[in-house]
Amino acid sequence: MIRFAFRLAWLVGLILFCVPLHLLWRLFRQRSPWPQRFLGWCARACGMRATVIGERAPGTILFAANHQSWMDILLIGGATGASFVSKESVRHWPIAGWLATMVGTIYIANGDRRAAGAQAERIRRALHDSLSVAFFPEGKLNNGKLMPFRPALFGAVIPPVDHISVQPIALDYGVHSDDLIWPSGSHAAANARKIFARRGVEDVTIHLLEPIPIDENSHRKDVAEECERAIAAALGEAVPQREAA
Repeated sequence: MIRFAFRLAWLVGLILFCVPLHLLWRLFRQRSPWPQRFLGWCARACGMRATVIGERAPGTILFAANHQSWMDILLIGGATGASFVSKESVRHWPIAGWLATMVGTIYIANGDRRAAGAQAERIRRALHDSLSVAFFPEGKLNNGKLMPFRPALFGAVIPPVDHISVQPIALDYGVHSDDLIWPSGSHAAANARKIFARRGVEDVTIHLLEPIPIDENSHRKDVAEECERAIAAALGEAVPQREAA
């Protein structure tokens, strides 16, 4: 209980410290460094110690990462400074939804395949405005197991936009990953309570992998599969098998 209260107080303190500074930067129409700092510090407050392997590609980037936990956003945001694509329901989460909206999260209707083109176009506009964006092309959680990447949102960079590349990110929660992931079907608040109550600090590795250049011959399905292969290799896993059409 003491660890839970300490971590929660730490997070509240970070909100009270970082949000006013972020709003001050925005008031003067300056690009704010505070969301990246805030997310990275929140990851540490939750007990995660990140080690980054590789380098963030320069400039505006579309990041594609494997998805295992709500903490993925804290870790990737702290390492890259990217905004995120998130399901529409996150907008309505208490406090977290307000914070996500404030830092420019792009909300999509996750189950509406017919809207994929419009969703990709929203990401494309953000990239065109020099805002790096990160998303989880698996589309959902699967108890820590890598799933096939959905190609639809890779359409945000096809045809090419402003020489923007796609950089795969592999998140590895280490030896205790089974205890740290967000199990499919469980409530985020219950999982957060479990994480906050954990003892000590957990080492998480963030692999910033080789960027994939996009040209006139690129196809979103090929880019999705290339990201899959790169992330699976970094995690030492087999490439996820797609269902037969």
